[in-house]
Amino acid sequence: MKNHTKSAGNAHYLSAKPKIKAFAKTHWTCGINRRQFMQSGLALTLLATMTACKPSINEESANKKHKTVNSKIATAKIPTQTFNQKQSQDLAAVFMRLFPDDGNGPSADDLNAVTYLQWAMTDEQNIDDGDPEFIIKGLGWLNELAIDEIGKPFVQLSAVQQDKIVTQTSNSKAGHNWLALLLYYLIEAITLDPFYGGNTNQIGWQWLEHQGGFPHPIAGKTYRDFE
Repeated sequence: MKNHTKSAGNAHYLSAKPKIKAFAKTHWTCGINRRQFMQSGLALTLLATMTACKPSINEESANKKHKTVNSKIATAKIPTQTFNQKQSQDLAAVFMRLFPDDGNGPSADDLNAVTYLQWAMTDEQNIDDGDPEFIIKGLGWLNELAIDEIGKPFVQLSAVQQDKIVTQTSNSKAGHNWLALLLYYLIEAITLDPFYGGNTNQIGWQWLEHQGGFPHPIAGKTYRDFE
């Protein structure tokens, strides 16, 4: 079970995109778990240089309305929605600061990262680990900090202001762990089968130049059904 040190607020910037790409390729072969990832030097490195990963972001792109990309592939039905509409909007904004739309590979929106996260939070193991509660508490910290520092909720800030708040959030151990956890699920959204809601139309696999396995999961025959 993961140990989340819960106090609000070192730089959030992830490492250069090739390093994320390399990690994503090994993620689904080495089977690293969330706790290992959050405690690893890799997580710290990724969080330390995030904007260097996808740097070409402008205000117009940053302030576009977040979208859900339609999947051409059948996806799993999400039994319950862990995050309400406001929380989902906040998460989409954070994910887009971690993995923006800069023309250099898929963005978090392209990957439907929030949709995947909603599905992942229905996993009993993730619930037992306290991930849903921790993620929601982190959103509270993020918005409290945004209001204290700038006077507006996180989603109403400019891209530059959002970067500042995410950076400040990551300055504590809890804030770092919170961002590392979101990053872990973002990487899962890139690498797992589109059936689970992320990696829309295999866009993550195309970016990684990976051929997904066959047969693809279907309802009633997913890894959860065989645990």
